[in-house]
Amino acid sequence: QQQKEIYGNIALLYVHQNKQADALNFIKVARRENPNDLNLLLTEANVQYKLGNTAEFKSLLEQATKMNPNNPELQYNLGVIASESDHPEDAMGYYNQAIELDPNYINAYINSAALILNKEQALIEEMNGLGTSKKDDLRYDELRKMRQDIYKSAIPYLEKALEIDPKSLSAAKTLHNIYGVTGEKAKHDALQKIVDALESESN
Repeated sequence: QQQKEIYGNIALLYVHQNKQADALNFIKVARRENPNDLNLLLTEANVQYKLGNTAEFKSLLEQATKMNPNNPELQYNLGVIASESDHPEDAMGYYNQAIELDPNYINAYINSAALILNKEQALIEEMNGLGTSKKDDLRYDELRKMRQDIYKSAIPYLEKALEIDPKSLSAAKTLHNIYGVTGEKAKHDALQKIVDALESESN
């Protein structure tokens, strides 16, 4: 036990000194002797991530979820890495699992909304590239409706995030902008007051 802690502490020391490769060597030795230690596994995952070894990081997190399947933070971290690796559907699944395990996991709601809103970019690019023909006008209307649907599907996640933490400026701002686009004036005006109050608090 004492030796394991020494290895772990040396590894973390190297991490703080930005010597990730040295940290990895120490942590691998510690894990060989303590293969079922979740904290050591997560320390290695952290180091692998800092070294840019995304596949190894994801593999280690998946091992961790098998060791501790009811840990919402692990599910959330898998969601983050899946999102950064351009696997949005996998990411959404992990975030939903985190929410199922902890209904108040605010970052899982905010990141879920961000994943949904990311779909908007491709629509905007296509809308901007359209001409003025009747066919283009019809396509523009289709895309505009699809864009509204994206906004509407993000709203419940942001509303829940704001319910969990009424001081979440990022959730309030995003929701405020969405209500502006969807034309929900009363909700937009109510959020404007909340955003203004939160911004004045943070200054």
